[in-house]
Amino acid sequence: MSARHVTRELGALVAARAWLHRLRARLFTALLRYLTGPIRRDGSATAEDIQSLAKVLCRGDVLLSAGNTRVSVLVKCLTRSAWSHVSMYVGPLDDGHDPRCVVEADIEAGVRSIRLSELNALNVCVLRPTGLDHANRLRLAEWVVGRIGSEYDHAHAWLLGRRLLRLPTRRVPHAASNTVAGTATRFICCSLLTHAFAFVGLAIAPVQASPGSTAGADLGNVTPGDFERAAVFEVIGPAAESA
Repeated sequence: MSARHVTRELGALVAARAWLHRLRARLFTALLRYLTGPIRRDGSATAEDIQSLAKVLCRGDVLLSAGNTRVSVLVKCLTRSAWSHVSMYVGPLDDGHDPRCVVEADIEAGVRSIRLSELNALNVCVLRPTGLDHANRLRLAEWVVGRIGSEYDHAHAWLLGRRLLRLPTRRVPHAASNTVAGTATRFICCSLLTHAFAFVGLAIAPVQASPGSTAGADLGNVTPGDFERAAVFEVIGPAAESA
């Protein structure tokens, strides 16, 4: 086989791999768009709901929400919870009557800041961490803001979904709560806040699936419902529910 023929074959192989990579990326993008599509066109919280929410929020509060998308329904089914998403109120990040003030890990956009009016939710519950003074609330919010621009951890989401379905998964070493905050670079909504609270010394642990299970020690298993059950929070409200 001549060198020219070998070069031609290698070029064809590289081109085929590049085509498959582009096809996979397009299919994945199409799947994300489908999953993040709204189920109810009139389902988002109203302006009155947002105004009520704004009156009770303090820096470092957790926003538990039930979204208005297909992926939200999927998350609630897998986790057997009324909640599909968690985010954090970090205080105004810019000027204006409707500033960006919430940080979340979005499945399409990654870690980003949004306005309260952009919160895509049917229901919202506010959880306030207990035992944190003003200085630690500020550290908590600053840590989360510092992760804006990080990528969404699709591999984590996929692995967590397989665990919830009790499908075989590869064993991943458990991360200690005092080290995760300094090592992670990609996040899902739960891991972003789990890492943030670990940074200020508060642990958000998943509920153990059964007696003797080690799942409760793995911070990668945390779901939105675990925040509602965590002893480190008190419920502030309100719960906004659209008609």
